[in-house]
Amino acid sequence: MSKISSRGRLTALTSTIGVLVGLTAVVAVAAAPAAARPAPADRAAVAASVVRFNAIWEPGGDGRPTAHTHTASQLLQRNSELFDLGYRIDSLTQVKLDNGELRYDAIWKPGTGVSPFVVGWTEAQFFAQNSVYWAQGLRVWRINRYLHNGAILYDAIWKPGTDGRRFVVDWTLAAFRAEDTRMRAQGYRLIQASGVNQSGSTSGDIRYIGIWMPGTDLRPTILGATWDEMIQANSNNWAIGYRIKYLNVYRTVGGALRYDAIWEPGSDGRPSVTAWTFPELMAKNGEMWAAGYRMTVVQPYLNYN
Repeated sequence: MSKISSRGRLTALTSTIGVLVGLTAVVAVAAAPAAARPAPADRAAVAASVVRFNAIWEPGGDGRPTAHTHTASQLLQRNSELFDLGYRIDSLTQVKLDNGELRYDAIWKPGTGVSPFVVGWTEAQFFAQNSVYWAQGLRVWRINRYLHNGAILYDAIWKPGTDGRRFVVDWTLAAFRAEDTRMRAQGYRLIQASGVNQSGSTSGDIRYIGIWMPGTDLRPTILGATWDEMIQANSNNWAIGYRIKYLNVYRTVGGALRYDAIWEPGSDGRPSVTAWTFPELMAKNGEMWAAGYRMTVVQPYLNYN
């Protein structure tokens, strides 16, 4: 089974993090039910023409609902439904369409207890909420940060935890690399590394979001790589017993695609795809579902080619 296919601001750190907003107030998007089936036709129409997708699958036999190119209100409604069915949101990514609309992709995994998330919050709201959540024994799991209607907004997921969980936002690549070196020396490993074009177009400055949690494995990471560099890194890491865990893509000031990726120890097949259309993604998901794999990462982005 192929591994991958294709067609500063010092804001961060540890001990101030988020409120357990009522779980229905910070919930989710429409998902493919408890089986890997194509999304509704209206979603497909939006996604097929303008959006491409990157995705990673991991071994699994659970229901694993997913949602694609949903509005925030659809996301919240679907999350409420899935929460009652015993699913908790695990992945949340977002794309701004050319008309300015924000659309969301999400993945839910079986779970119990709390797993709050927020969409479209201001920076002040995000950091205040994070502080509350930290005190309640919740740690940030995923962060999106983006410019929308002239304001910097945040989406985020929190999960139960008591570790020292570090995170940064709005850092240059050089500063981010230096921070990762420092965190590794202190026994932390990246679980998210996301370059973001600050303007959401091809004219913006690239800044990084990062989340570290305790760990001691090698955890290979590549930042701002070309597609060829990312593929080569994946082959190299595959050979030494690491499987791709996290994948992010962004456009540079010049419009080129660049990739961030994180690998974790593993020996499974771990199929991945980049730059696939929505119908291709749904067909691949059906194939992976039948083979005993479940989607664990999905990221939409605008296709200008």
